[in-house]
Amino acid sequence: MSKSADELEHEVEASRARLDQTLASLQSRLNVSGLARDAAGLRHASVRLSEGGERLLDGMRANPVPALLICAGLGFLLYDAVTRAMERRRLARSSAAPVRTGSDADLPENHQVRLHDKLDAALEESFPGSDPVSVRITK
Repeated sequence: MSKSADELEHEVEASRARLDQTLASLQSRLNVSGLARDAAGLRHASVRLSEGGERLLDGMRANPVPALLICAGLGFLLYDAVTRAMERRRLARSSAAPVRTGSDADLPENHQVRLHDKLDAALEESFPGSDPVSVRITK
């Protein structure tokens, strides 16, 4: 299970060798000739990209209908993504608004002072004083 000291020493030496190679590569890139070589490589890459772009444009000129259909499909996907994002933002804003708890005790017309007045009015309506058999309910 455990490695011997010789195996561990061999692994450490291999790791040091890889690290030395990596450092040497980084140092060669940071000197002037390495930077010039990297810039030249970028120029060749841009030439290859522009050649690829020219081939793409030539293909689009040769076959305009499929190119237009592809562009229309990409436009529709973009439109759909934007509208869905707007809808998600709108729903997030509306759900972030404070929601009433739904409790009747929170309503201003149901405060304790108003409840006594409402109870008196309900009793008077239920048992009017002009009724021949009137009953007076007191608190």
